[in-house]
Amino acid sequence: MIDIIGVLYEDDAALPGWHINITQEYLDDHPELSPFVVVPSALRRVWAGDDPVNPTTTVALKFDSEAISQEYI
Repeated sequence: MIDIIGVLYEDDAALPGWHINITQEYLDDHPELSPFVVVPSALRRVWAGDDPVNPTTTVALKFDSEAISQEYI
């Protein structure tokens, strides 16, 4: 599964990159996404029931741009 977040903001300032969450199962099926995996201290959005601090289902991805993400997703 894929959850396209897009631009994230902190204190009204856009953070760099294009952000997407996927499931661990999706990553297992698409190992080419591994270079884009990031591990923030806490996820802002997670799959239902997942823990934002210690996620087991949700995998965060960060691409340099939306255009690059579209090459993979």
